[in-house]
Amino acid sequence: MRNTDIAKKMMELGFTQYEARVYVCLLQNNPATGYEISKKSGVPRSAIYDVMQRLETYGAVSAISDKPKKFAPLPPDQFVELLQNQFKNKVEDFHDSVSHLQEGIESEHLWSIHGYTNMIIKARELINTARKEIYLSGWRREILQLEPELCAAEKRGVKIVMFSFTKVPQVGIVFSYNLDERALEKVWDHKIILVRDREEVLMGEANRKEPRKVAWTYNKGIVMIAANQIVLDITLFGQRMERNIDDAVIESNPGELELLDSLLRKAYPDSHWVKAQAAKNKARKKTTSRRDHTPQEKTP
Repeated sequence: MRNTDIAKKMMELGFTQYEARVYVCLLQNNPATGYEISKKSGVPRSAIYDVMQRLETYGAVSAISDKPKKFAPLPPDQFVELLQNQFKNKVEDFHDSVSHLQEGIESEHLWSIHGYTNMIIKARELINTARKEIYLSGWRREILQLEPELCAAEKRGVKIVMFSFTKVPQVGIVFSYNLDERALEKVWDHKIILVRDREEVLMGEANRKEPRKVAWTYNKGIVMIAANQIVLDITLFGQRMERNIDDAVIESNPGELELLDSLLRKAYPDSHWVKAQAAKNKARKKTTSRRDHTPQEKTP
């Protein structure tokens, strides 16, 4: 990566162009005097000592001799750790200052996440905070970016149910048509639906070229609509591919599927499909009951 690119990334963290250029220059030329740094970094001599003083205040550089005064940079690993700690402390201070002001803010509003990068960051956040289950519908490109977080969630014991028309990593319970992503891009746009613990959802168009707004909410109704959309896609997948989808079925309230079967049998007593579905749900209930009552092996 070029020095200018590294400097730009440092500027994204809040440093000025001169500060970034000086730090990057010092990494490759140290120790060095202010005059030497100015010459090699392109920062004017009239500004170099003010820049060095600010970097010293941040802890990014240190003066290691006086005659002549020479500077050395804090190694990148230590500098990044310093920045992380400083930012964490600032965030905590800010939270303490404003947390009492949030009264009256509805947690079930529909919020907008703007831009592709912010969407991926938010998706990772949802996965990292999952306690019980994750339902995810998406494309290969986005799911590959979320794979490390999904694997970590699975290791924590989080149930992962994933649907895709494209070929995706085998993490959790996967229902995928394994179609070519580029071929599908000719007719469809990338989209994502991510439901965490049936409490929170992120969904919308995953457009990497043009910034789009993606919806994020805790609204229970919208969360369940999104989760049921994923289950619907999985149900159609099961019918087309003749695959059992019992592990993906969502029952919001205990007994609701049994009640629905009963109502359907009364309304359509001669329907073969209704009878078949009722039999499936009955078998699923027995399997779940046996699984719940199976003694778990104790770990030493």
